[in-house]
Amino acid sequence: MVAQAGATDATNYAAQVKTVGQDEQIGWLGLIGKHFIGVFQKGGETFAGFVTGIIPTLVVLMTAFYAVTEIVGEHRVHGIAQAAGRIALTRYTLLPLIAVFFLTNPMAYTFGTFLEEKHKPAFYDSAVSFVHPILGLFPHANAGEYFVWGGVLVALTSLEKAGTVPANYHVTVAIWYFIVGLVVCLLKGILTERITAFLARRQGVEL
Repeated sequence: MVAQAGATDATNYAAQVKTVGQDEQIGWLGLIGKHFIGVFQKGGETFAGFVTGIIPTLVVLMTAFYAVTEIVGEHRVHGIAQAAGRIALTRYTLLPLIAVFFLTNPMAYTFGTFLEEKHKPAFYDSAVSFVHPILGLFPHANAGEYFVWGGVLVALTSLEKAGTVPANYHVTVAIWYFIVGLVVCLLKGILTERITAFLARRQGVEL
């Protein structure tokens, strides 16, 4: 009878264990693990959305703009680049825009070959500052780092669906991101050009 009672207790214990939730068994540690992996699961869902949504569009955009560059002719694009590099205003706004738009990142920096040596560091500084602000309107320009704008876009579209912000608010943000990016390019270009000239004079280097 003792053996039978022991077997019954063991069966009841096993049944009780099955009814206990995993969170109850390991407590706060289970909650941390659950929410930790949940972050990556949510990231995976977002990535899956990109694969079926923006990535095919991005590939088509890149193909189209490379085709436009070939049709227009690289020599014409280079001619525009040389003209844009003559004054600071266009050298650090229009030139980075043309470079990043047509050649994309990282080939855009090769446009610096059309500039004088003293202007090359400043051009690089302005161009590298524009590879993210352009993503909102022209994602083909820096496809490898689209996640920078993609994360913002996901958040904005969620807020639009919830009615927290007006419809198509992400378009407004993309336009302002683009404009502010150009302003930052100009300021950084001018500042870096002066720093370059100062360091060259101090070290006795002629550029």
